[in-house]
Amino acid sequence: MEVRFITGNDGIADALAVATRKPGSPKAEAAARLAVSRILERWFERAPNVGLHTSMTRDEVSELCEVYLEQTQTDPLAAARSITHAIMAKVAGALQAERWVDTTPANARKADRVEPIYPESMVIIVNRDGRDVAASFVHQTFGPDDVFVALDQWEQRMLRIHQAVANSRPERIVQVDLVDLVRTAREETVSRICAAIDVPVDSQMLEWFDENVTADGAHGGRWRRDFDADLVAQIDDAYLAMCERLVAAGVSIPPGE
Repeated sequence: MEVRFITGNDGIADALAVATRKPGSPKAEAAARLAVSRILERWFERAPNVGLHTSMTRDEVSELCEVYLEQTQTDPLAAARSITHAIMAKVAGALQAERWVDTTPANARKADRVEPIYPESMVIIVNRDGRDVAASFVHQTFGPDDVFVALDQWEQRMLRIHQAVANSRPERIVQVDLVDLVRTAREETVSRICAAIDVPVDSQMLEWFDENVTADGAHGGRWRRDFDADLVAQIDDAYLAMCERLVAAGVSIPPGE
């Protein structure tokens, strides 16, 4: 599931970043209070079966938030670690889990902000053709509904991911291309991910991938199918210009289909 309170917008990782840049400042205090507000008002109960309420009570979360706000005034890193570790211990405990995976998309572009909180964490970044990303966005209820605005967002996120990776310990990051995972090198890619997180590959895992992570489900090349020929040509031109800028900045471009 997505653990939004860590790397979601205005979450604990963002508040820690502000406190690191401006320790003890009004901005740092405001960022910490905003993170608490988001935890209690947005992420505590996102849906009937989605949110922190499935693992702990509001009183328990509120108490942790009060301690966090007090501690962050003198030691923001310790405060960020304490509240995050305490909440995730509750989440993992409710599931009787020995380890957990957070699928929040922002983890990729905030890998460097997660590292101080979880120094031993691993971040798996799955790269996808930006044209397909943009086409997917316009069909969602969240994000931009204009394909060119979505493309611009993809470019900015690729830059931020590149910066986050550069600012992270190299062995923490594993980057894979979606086309490899679903089509061209599935077993090799799964093996590389599992080796990085020290989990053995077994037949049940590969069967799950075969059933749930499919080429059809990845919608590769959908940007060509979802729009008329004129718009497809405009998308391709815009994407080419973006890729040139990204490559000039040192960013690797994921293969398309």
